[in-house]
Amino acid sequence: MKITCLHTAQSHVENFTAVFAKEGWDEALDHIVRPDLLARAQTDGSGDLSDDLRDLLHRCEGADAVLCTCSTLGALVEDIAAENVVRIDRPAMEMAARYGKVMLAICLESTRLPSSALFEACAKGKEADVVLCAEAWTHFEAGEMSAFHRSIAQSVGAAMIDAPQTECIVLAQASMQGAGPLLLDIGVPVLATPSLAVRQAIKVARR
Repeated sequence: MKITCLHTAQSHVENFTAVFAKEGWDEALDHIVRPDLLARAQTDGSGDLSDDLRDLLHRCEGADAVLCTCSTLGALVEDIAAENVVRIDRPAMEMAARYGKVMLAICLESTRLPSSALFEACAKGKEADVVLCAEAWTHFEAGEMSAFHRSIAQSVGAAMIDAPQTECIVLAQASMQGAGPLLLDIGVPVLATPSLAVRQAIKVARR
């Protein structure tokens, strides 16, 4: 069996390899890294990326499951993809939909629409509050992951002051997972996408 991951950041290769190992996956694991696709989505929108994504998914035809780890590109991949493709944020959104008031934390404006739309679909039209952790992404681009995660936690903590009725927080982008441990005392469940999506990808591969 083989799972292929589609990434838009090189740092995800090591991180997701570790998550797959933790979840007990000892079969083949391939990684394709295309940061240019996220860069184009940020500047030009994601509408003109369909052909590139079709080509990528065609290259993955031998995989038993494909995991797209970019939440910005997730909607496009789902539109194009076969049944064996897993979108990074869908399992977390499906779990979050069980709660009443939900907060989505994002770090890129390009993630707002696909993340919000996915949650609304999973929650049958219910909307979530969206918090843009605007200052965090520069730390990610600089490779300053501790500062990146601290900045996310600070933004989410500040947003919770104005939304005390929040019952669940979703860290909508895979790179945000490390902020979870910094939010343990916030008093509500904090869902990160990687582990849930990896479990789903393994389930799909083993069908």
